[in-house]
Amino acid sequence: MSAALSYPVRTPAWILTYAGVNITTDVTSVVETIVYESHEQHLADEVQVTLEDRDRRWQGPWFPAYGDVVTLQIGYASEPMLPCGSFQVDEIELGGPPDAVHLRCIAAGITPALRTPTSARFEGQTLAQIAATVAARHAFTVIDATAASSLILSRVTQRQETDLQFLRRLANAYNYDFSARGTQLIFYPRASLESAPAVLALQRTDLISFAFKGKTNQIYQAAQVSYQNPLTKTLISQTVTDATVLTGDTLNLAERSESPSDALARAAAVLHRHNMLQATMRLTMPGTTTLVAGNNVTLQGFGQNDGTYLITAARHRLERSTGYITEAEGRKLS
Repeated sequence: MSAALSYPVRTPAWILTYAGVNITTDVTSVVETIVYESHEQHLADEVQVTLEDRDRRWQGPWFPAYGDVVTLQIGYASEPMLPCGSFQVDEIELGGPPDAVHLRCIAAGITPALRTPTSARFEGQTLAQIAATVAARHAFTVIDATAASSLILSRVTQRQETDLQFLRRLANAYNYDFSARGTQLIFYPRASLESAPAVLALQRTDLISFAFKGKTNQIYQAAQVSYQNPLTKTLISQTVTDATVLTGDTLNLAERSESPSDALARAAAVLHRHNMLQATMRLTMPGTTTLVAGNNVTLQGFGQNDGTYLITAARHRLERSTGYITEAEGRKLS
């Protein structure tokens, strides 16, 4: 009779620091859930922690302070862990019975100054230079600005927008993704993410559940940007087509463009922004630290849905009752 095979049991693990102090051992017995969410664009990464509080310590001497810095690592014992980053306490919620305290912490760089409406004007600058100027207001650094377009914009106006809103608007206009993490402004072309190699190949048997969705609504074969310059009375118009969409409408936009190259970049950006959501997926699987927003994965065993997907959002959940689960959303690249 052959000996029974044995496999090592992976034990979910996490390391939580609060205000620079490692509190993992102190709170292990009262932690009910820990959630880390990462986003490719627009939304800030966040961490949520729910703590059992029957003895009311978190309502008294341990009451957290808004703005306190929290750092988190998650994964499995004796394996490399996922460094989630630094976060600041943004919301505190008490519920019961039984008493429990819920902390919601947003990426540490999202300060009130970044969320305060302001006005500014930029002249004769590239996207990288504009991003660097905004970053300097907050003593931030810009990541991947060297990959930003060399297109020089004669005038860009920020009118009572927060710096976050302004940079996101610019990023969308020229097919870039933007996010703020820690003291870094991440401003990079979508093409650089989409061309990166996949970090993981997944089969049906790797997943707990999955869902795929395809759509034709607001998917376009071409996009045209037109602008009538009121000073020179000249018409600037550029059209871009998507060879992967065989039939469909043309998206026509009338928006300010400074030059034919500017209109071309805007048309390409708006077409890609719509069509990149033509095929999407959601999946749930045992905790997997490589599933984070911005990474690419390949899916196999799903017929026409096989291919490479860019992770647009990922949620890592450590729960006392269910263990470590990862949920991810993504858009199909190929």
